[in-house]
Amino acid sequence: MKYDINFRHLEYFIKVARLGSINKAAQALYISQPYLGKIMHDLEENLGARLFNRSRSGVTLTPEGMEFLTHSEKIIDEMEQLWFQKKKEQIKISDPLAVSMTRFSHIMESFSEIILRHRDQPSFSHRLYEGNSDEVIEDVVSGRVDVGVFHFDSRKRREMEALLESKGLEYHFLANIEPHIIISRKHPLLLQQKPVNLHTLAEYGFLWYLGQCDDYIYQLLSEGDQDAEKMRSKITYLSSRATLMYMISISDCYSIGIHDFAKQEASYHSTSIPIPNCGFMLEFGYAMRKDTPMTAIVQEFIYDLKKKLL
Repeated sequence: MKYDINFRHLEYFIKVARLGSINKAAQALYISQPYLGKIMHDLEENLGARLFNRSRSGVTLTPEGMEFLTHSEKIIDEMEQLWFQKKKEQIKISDPLAVSMTRFSHIMESFSEIILRHRDQPSFSHRLYEGNSDEVIEDVVSGRVDVGVFHFDSRKRREMEALLESKGLEYHFLANIEPHIIISRKHPLLLQQKPVNLHTLAEYGFLWYLGQCDDYIYQLLSEGDQDAEKMRSKITYLSSRATLMYMISISDCYSIGIHDFAKQEASYHSTSIPIPNCGFMLEFGYAMRKDTPMTAIVQEFIYDLKKKLL
């Protein structure tokens, strides 16, 4: 039997399964909901099996869907291993990885994994800088780095594209991601099996990691309700990722970021919980100087990062 299924269809299916919503997956993938819905329907038609239980609140996997998810993730993983091996063979000794990034652990993890993957090279010179979006962009303009990865309010994309165009840079979209609450696995609300949202957390201290979700946090703090007032009254400002995660792990304070990064639970015993109906999306993308060829090691870094963000 011939199946009309490609690699991207599997990636789309995995995203819908993980988010439990075709609408949220479409926003994260930067494609239209009807288009993604049709792909999922065609996928079920090709397989001759119903993969999702659909409801107004979203989708859940059927037993057939859970089995197909297991196989899909295995196929994606094997294809990525082949891709990484091929790219590793193409890396030249002289190819450095020079990146500037805004403050998200997912970006740092991708950079670290790539340079470790190529640590057997006889010589190398890699660089990673962190800053706000303006600083990242200037690092690319000045030639200090080859690629800058940053995030911003998704509603400001046209403004961002215009800014980058004026500076001679090309913008490339990576992902749209909803803000998440970040708390300890031992937080009282979780231990008592109570709802975790911005209202129930208003009594607890808020950890503001500067430069991460500033636009959304400013929006929350500007609201005139009691929750915003309580949030404003209990804030600790931080500029260190390590301090943020340590504080979350040892206290009942909370922060706002995005979904879990690889070492989050194991190293800091914390979890990320989506903020329902927040009406806000963080857009992640990267910029490079126009007419600058992308080296194999930069391609590998971007591929790995997109996988983490999605």
